Amino acid sequence: MAHRDAIMTDEAQIRALKWRCRRGMRELDQLLAGYLVQHYASAETRLQDAFVRLLELQDPVIFGYLVRREVAEDEDIREIIERILSDTDTRKIQS
Repeated sequence: MAHRDAIMTDEAQIRALKWRCRRGMRELDQLLAGYLVQHYASAETRLQDAFVRLLELQDPVIFGYLVRREVAEDEDIREIIERILSDTDTRKIQS
């Protein structure tokens, strides 16, 4: 029963994170949700925590990181940004 509860908790957490990936900008939605689907579950706990911290940031800050106008002070967030960018054709998000 504990295993089933853990799976349900994980599924609920992923659903909540999917909702939080929905931003005011379609490009951010796609990039953040893409990371969630492709990398979040297999990421180390520190990177999962960093992804949650990234989602707490305002859209313009995240966008600035993704177009390399800004650099995150948080090393783990920088690692997530690099992973997102390595998976992405960044020409699609240039302003």
